[in-house]
Amino acid sequence: MKRFSFVMAAILILTLCTMHSAPCAALSLTASWTAPTTNADGTALTDLASYNLYRTDGTRTKINTSPIAVPATSYSFSVTVSGSGTLTFVATAVDTSGNESADSNVASYVYTDTTIPSPPKSLLMQKGP
Repeated sequence: MKRFSFVMAAILILTLCTMHSAPCAALSLTASWTAPTTNADGTALTDLASYNLYRTDGTRTKINTSPIAVPATSYSFSVTVSGSGTLTFVATAVDTSGNESADSNVASYVYTDTTIPSPPKSLLMQKGP
């Protein structure tokens, strides 16, 4: 088991989309972390193979489709969000034997819906009674 710190980095809104008739946005995120140097028992880590990144708000979903390559200490990805809310993530380290570490600290990002609604259409005026 490995331990390491994990910090979310840059956030940028890229595009708008429609999902189930509700506006949503694709956020481009970059996760970055400090690579572990020891095993959970304190011995030197010499067989680090990869990292896994998970989205943990609501359910635990692996973000990357293949492990993040070592010696990488960052990973860029896109997530789709709707409305406003909080995204939460954790990372794990994996050794060459397939042992996966405990979760890192939770990193979160609070996002706000900044999509402007369309104006009303076909406004008419008429004389009252």
